Amino acid sequence: MTMDCSAGVTIRNSAWSRCVSSAGFSMVEMLLVLGALAILFGAIYSGFERLSRSYTAENVKAGTQQSVRIGVETMVQDMRLAGLNPLGTAGAAIVAATPTSFQFTADVNFDGDLDDPFENITYVLNGTNLQQLNLNLDPNPVVLLENVTNLAFTYFDDTGAVIPTADLAARRQDIRTVGITLTVSRPAGRNQQVARTYTTQVRLRNM
Repeated sequence: MTMDCSAGVTIRNSAWSRCVSSAGFSMVEMLLVLGALAILFGAIYSGFERLSRSYTAENVKAGTQQSVRIGVETMVQDMRLAGLNPLGTAGAAIVAATPTSFQFTADVNFDGDLDDPFENITYVLNGTNLQQLNLNLDPNPVVLLENVTNLAFTYFDDTGAVIPTADLAARRQDIRTVGITLTVSRPAGRNQQVARTYTTQVRLRNM
């Protein structure tokens, strides 16, 4: 008996073997292919998600580091002028010094007084905001940096010894160097936090 399977037709005969179709997929084969594709796409998505999280975290780290550095450098540039008194008549000095704030005056325009903008400046941590107060320009503080989790000032005398916090009020004029530690913490997705700390010291050249 002759069996024609060229058209994909299976002819069954109890006296002969089954002729298996060579065209198309069975339901089982389709399910296996779909399952394999689901696993493949799941792996691709998982890898892409991890890459995206890593990219986001690295961007936040870089941005946070840059923000901390700029915040500290801004303070350093201003604090180097503390006590500037070129004419000897302005009375520029350190006005207040605490572990979380620093106020100073400087005759920056060399006119013999301290009544001009940027001649009476305070840096202070208010909540999580690093603020600059320029009392001769605007009584309202300017927020220089947000998400600050730590701002610490340490004060040193001319021998390099740390001035104890309890003695700061009485020994303000002994301050020659100010140590600054600033920490900023920002969210980086998926309940992650990125924190960066910058520490430096400022020599008060005019004290």
